[in-house]
Amino acid sequence: MEPTAAALAAEPAAKPPAAAGARDGLHRKLGWLTLFRVVTVTVLLAGTVLVNLELGPEVERDLLPLYAVVGATYLVALATAVALRSGRGLASLAYAQVVLDVLVATAVVAVTGYSASVFVVLFSIGVVNGAVLLFRRGALVAAALAVPAYLLVALRVDPHGAGVSGTTLLVHAASFVAVAILSSYLAEQLRSAGERLAAQEGALAEITALHESIVASLTSGLMTLDLAGRVTYLNPAGEQLTGLRLEDVRGRPAAERFAAFREATPRGEVAWAAPSGRTLRLGYSAFPLRGPGAAAIGSAVIFQDLTALREMEDAVQRSRRLADLGGVAAGLAHELRNPLAAMSGSLELLQTNAALPPDDRRLMDIVLREAARLDGLVNDLLEYTRPAPLRRVRTDLSVLLDEALRVFANDPAAARVRVEQDLLPVTVACDPDQTRQVFWNLLVNAAQAAAAREGGAGRVRVACGPDALGARLVVEDDGAGIPAADLPRIFLPFFTTKRNGTGLGLPTVQRVVDAHRGSVTVDSSPGRGTRFVVLLPRAGADEGGAAVPG
Repeated sequence: MEPTAAALAAEPAAKPPAAAGARDGLHRKLGWLTLFRVVTVTVLLAGTVLVNLELGPEVERDLLPLYAVVGATYLVALATAVALRSGRGLASLAYAQVVLDVLVATAVVAVTGYSASVFVVLFSIGVVNGAVLLFRRGALVAAALAVPAYLLVALRVDPHGAGVSGTTLLVHAASFVAVAILSSYLAEQLRSAGERLAAQEGALAEITALHESIVASLTSGLMTLDLAGRVTYLNPAGEQLTGLRLEDVRGRPAAERFAAFREATPRGEVAWAAPSGRTLRLGYSAFPLRGPGAAAIGSAVIFQDLTALREMEDAVQRSRRLADLGGVAAGLAHELRNPLAAMSGSLELLQTNAALPPDDRRLMDIVLREAARLDGLVNDLLEYTRPAPLRRVRTDLSVLLDEALRVFANDPAAARVRVEQDLLPVTVACDPDQTRQVFWNLLVNAAQAAAAREGGAGRVRVACGPDALGARLVVEDDGAGIPAADLPRIFLPFFTTKRNGTGLGLPTVQRVVDAHRGSVTVDSSPGRGTRFVVLLPRAGADEGGAAVPG
């Protein structure tokens, strides 16, 4: 929301950064000069006390004015400290300090010997203080006050009749002017250098902020290392991808958590276990970092999540294979079904002959059974390569799975396994028939794997419930597991390790899940069983009414 004019008028005007810096600098210089003045008059007081103790009571009356000057200076220093705490009127306070320095110098010189006093140098110190506080203007103001003040004190008639040398007056006055010119020049040079330094610091701060903003806004992970291989930086995208915080890895050897990046080639891909439990494919590029003179100062690694890209590439390859396979399947089905129908019809006619020997009849039964099996394989192939259009409706996945489990309970494979279920209500937008086929294929595979385990009946666990993206379906078994070499091929058509398998069950699962814009992952290793996880999108507001699975 834009601020109103009244609100803007009510807010105090923000001071420019340069003005705020100058104000802070003046405040700091006033504090240090006040401390310097206190130290100076303290030294003067100590010297006065020593003279008083050495010469005795005959000089005590002559030293009383000096004591008064010291005391007044202490009071002024206290007042200055109080004024500095308020932080107001610093410029006026600075000019008052310049005038005070000249007055103190005048008083000290007046009570310590007039033109012959050893404290004439206090006028020069006052001029330098003016230059420090107010640069050229302060030095000129201090000199303009110091010269007439010194002349008034020096030209005063000495009670002892001592004359005043004109040369001495001229030299002292000229020295005040020379100190003012030199100190003002140095003060202006110092101010100019300070302004240039402040400008450079501001530019450097802006560049640093820009670089930090760019690095923090990168969607790719960025990690930097020093020459010893310790982590020095990990940007927010890198923290999100790796699940590690910068505070946890800063200063630690990169080999502890990022060994894959260091041991592999400077450019490549690695598998990374994400905090969610999903395995990501991270593409990375490592390169050295060089400072001035091309000297090595460390190295950096840029990495990004290529999982979606690789999954898309796999999906494209599957689509191409499916299209090629569909063309072959259509022609093959046409060429096979006609001969199969002719063979089956001829054999059935021959079987009607009552004089057919029993051995011949048994051989004909085998041929008919295998012909039916071949026809079923052709049908499966056609169904895989030419899937029916999706009929998306809002479906309670738990109800659909419960009915499928009731049917499976009557299957002979269910007698050899113990089925555990944890079904939570969750509605998804899916094709009930095709989703049921997915679950049935996974359930039959799990039951066969669990039944084949050594040491007795196996266990199959089925679970479903809500997920961040929709619904989560899990089917796992405690069977022998899938060898690592076979895992990349289990979703390929016609790949199977079963004696009577067709190799189309899991490819069909993959195809149906992809059609639903979901995902299917498998986690398995020999001896630990197998776990399939299917993620389906949640039901949309524009989907049809709830389906009745059956």
